[in-house]
Amino acid sequence: MDLIKTKKDKSQLHLLLKDHIPNLAMKNEFQTQNFMLRLNRLEIVESNLAGYEVDEGGVFLLASITLKNLSNEILSFSRNDLLVSYDKESPYEAEEYFDVENQLEDEIALKPNEEVKGKIVYIIASNAKKITFRYLDALDDEKVKEYRLRYVIQS
Repeated sequence: MDLIKTKKDKSQLHLLLKDHIPNLAMKNEFQTQNFMLRLNRLEIVESNLAGYEVDEGGVFLLASITLKNLSNEILSFSRNDLLVSYDKESPYEAEEYFDVENQLEDEIALKPNEEVKGKIVYIIASNAKKITFRYLDALDDEKVKEYRLRYVIQS
């Protein structure tokens, strides 16, 4: 997977990622009982994103994902279901709608076997070295399974 960094002067750098997933078949994706989520591309934007400016010390992180319903029922998914954290910070939800091309709506409803591709926007520290995406799957009232995709940014 690529990690693209768009600098303030609009030039782009390709940063290599080293992931922490020992199973290479699941390198950039995970599968629950109901859906598959794949990270297709990550992009760091240093300053301006669709007319929005990030505060000093921060950058925009665009995650391009594919989401596929594997169940026989309609699947409801919120872009806030996929949390992000960096370094040792606590996980948090995606940013509000930024009018980025192909940005996912707040709520998505997928028919059985339907697949959707789109982007989710986060803000992380400009000096972040590790990024972790998390999804918490409530299996029942007492059990929760956590899925993670972790990456190390190499500049």
